[in-house]
Amino acid sequence: MAIEKGRTSKASETPTLKVGDPAPDFTLSSHTGEEFTLSQKRGTNVVIAFYPFAFTGV
Repeated sequence: MAIEKGRTSKASETPTLKVGDPAPDFTLSSHTGEEFTLSQKRGTNVVIAFYPFAFTGV
């Protein structure tokens, strides 16, 4: 996938995780509009599914 002119890739700025590394904390909006913060779920099992370009028409 090509990067548009004037944009940089976040992948080059993100450290690579290894197996067993803890996931970095983040906050996202859920499908119900509520905020989800990973650190609030520490100690529980969490499954997160990302669908790049889902529902974007791309």
